[in-house]
Amino acid sequence: MSMALCMKGREQRLSSRNRDKPFFPNRRSAVISIAVVAFLLLFAVFAIDRNNVSRLKRYRQDAEVSLDKGMDAMEERFMYTKTLVGLLDDTSLAEPFNALLSSYAAGDSPALVSDIYTALDVSLAKLQKQVFTHRQYPLYASYFEKIYAQEQAMVLHLDAYNDKARFYNMQIAAFPATIAAKRLGMQALELFSIAPAIKGRP
Repeated sequence: MSMALCMKGREQRLSSRNRDKPFFPNRRSAVISIAVVAFLLLFAVFAIDRNNVSRLKRYRQDAEVSLDKGMDAMEERFMYTKTLVGLLDDTSLAEPFNALLSSYAAGDSPALVSDIYTALDVSLAKLQKQVFTHRQYPLYASYFEKIYAQEQAMVLHLDAYNDKARFYNMQIAAFPATIAAKRLGMQALELFSIAPAIKGRP
């Protein structure tokens, strides 16, 4: 019993001694330790921020690469359409295209380009039916085929752009990347909406 009491007393003295011992041996050690912790925290914040900036820029660049390829194919499609319209014997058939072709510009917003593209697609579908019995239809048909081929190339790239743009938009809205995005003025990318036009091709 006496030995147990001695052990208990010793443990209490050690515990008391540990409680009385300061966390830092002196003020200098405390200042250095706090400075090191603060530096590590700042470095971690800086590293996370730089990583977020790098990621967001890479995601946006990936989307823009697909956009450029899609717009190149779309411009080819508009060029072939313009050539086809210029070959028409019946100038009245060209009238619906004049305003559409003149209003298109590659630098326009995806929403505006999508509207023009959809209207152009409707006009092309109507024109193909109107000239089907014309004696020059074999010539026209070669351009309809070129237009269709460009459409197939375009849709692959613009679908890829829309997927990458959606991912980018999600990233800039998510914490903590949204802090870097707001600081750099990164805006959400606008999407194309031309699927209904493509599905409506003859």
